[in-house]
Amino acid sequence: MSSSLQSIGSWIGHNLLYSEVLESDQRLPCLTFTIANGTYGLLAPSLQFWLALGTCLVLGAIYSAILSCVMYKFIILPRKLHSQSSSSKYHSTSTSLLIGFGVIMPLCVIYPYYGIHFLLIKNKVIKFLFGIASLTTAFRCSEAVFGFLPTHVDDSLWNVIVYNAFPVECKFDKVGAIPSTWANVGYYVRNFGVSCTALGLYCSFLVMSDYKLYPTEEGPKLGDVSLYNALNWHQLANNFSIAILFQIYLTTFSYAINAVTSLVGLTQIPMMLNPIFESTREEGGSESIVLQFLACLLASFLSSLTCIVFTLNSSLVVHGFLKRGVYKPVRTKYSRLAAATAAFLASGFFHEWLLSVVLYPDYDSVGEDCAPPACFQPGYGRNTLFFVWNAGLIGIEYALSGAAIFKLLKKHLPPVIISLLVTSTALPVAHWFTNDYVRTDFFHDGQLGWPIVIRLDE
Repeated sequence: MSSSLQSIGSWIGHNLLYSEVLESDQRLPCLTFTIANGTYGLLAPSLQFWLALGTCLVLGAIYSAILSCVMYKFIILPRKLHSQSSSSKYHSTSTSLLIGFGVIMPLCVIYPYYGIHFLLIKNKVIKFLFGIASLTTAFRCSEAVFGFLPTHVDDSLWNVIVYNAFPVECKFDKVGAIPSTWANVGYYVRNFGVSCTALGLYCSFLVMSDYKLYPTEEGPKLGDVSLYNALNWHQLANNFSIAILFQIYLTTFSYAINAVTSLVGLTQIPMMLNPIFESTREEGGSESIVLQFLACLLASFLSSLTCIVFTLNSSLVVHGFLKRGVYKPVRTKYSRLAAATAAFLASGFFHEWLLSVVLYPDYDSVGEDCAPPACFQPGYGRNTLFFVWNAGLIGIEYALSGAAIFKLLKKHLPPVIISLLVTSTALPVAHWFTNDYVRTDFFHDGQLGWPIVIRLDE
């Protein structure tokens, strides 16, 4: 039986996830040209890369559907039956807490490790998606335990399955999942094409320096962190370039996943918003996310939950599950500051876990015999430190937001200047978060998905 399962996993890994093909960039140039005595080649996107990502989405959806059935039976259904038979407030039972935090969440945590080993996954970007699919289900389980699922999600088992199936937030009404239109599909496909092209051009520039504009002076471990190094302009340049790369990466993958979910007939909120150029509508009208972020740091708008969560990430998926799975449950008993701090810490912890998934060893060998590129030792603690830093900024804002100087800055400085000031609070320490992705071959594994130009005569 064990050998049969291993054979199935090996077949899926080799034929549907292309584990050997995607282990390294083996593409040959489809076009070569010469510029200024240098020979360059254009590499076409790898079809196997995108097929493997699609397979990961399907596998994640199947696993999430199984957990959704357990979630609905033991957590959601008892809450619904209580609300139908009693007007008193429902409190999470020991059974729902045990099933949620003792069964479903642990299964979400361990699933990617066993899945990566079972399916022979070696590409670190595919590992990343494998982890994201499980991560969203874990936080949505917390939403169910504390009763903060989006409206109409708990109306039926099918709604819960659809909600947990993909790492996007689908929209529901009284009938069920709101169907998408071909206009939605076209929108996401077009934007995916544009983002993919832009990402290819940007990667073509960064790959020439191995994704580091300047040599890294700080070591990979938590003990190597230095605030003095954060003020080094070489480090600032590296941080800025990688921050842009991460934004384009996440935007590109967001459009890809949105296109797939729209194609299967589901309408969803966008996974990503550009924190500078996009806007969102609230009751008071339309305002830039940057201005929301500024309001959190420079004005007394902590009463706006949207502001606090947008400081965590411009991803609306992260926004959603941190708001409903962490912030709101904590906020029911504690202050806004405590809830915001809990959300920051949760973000730090899940990024640490996600990093362990991405850098999970490709092979059975461990310890001294396991060396790069098969194995990298993550710098655990750096991600959490980065989010603790940002939580500290929120604490300072909470204490000083009423000061006249901040009100004066918000009133008189141009938005671009204020946004640069806000960015400067996190940019010097951004490498605490990005370092492990840059020093490994994560971005080299990812570049398989888009057209890039490389130099051939080096």
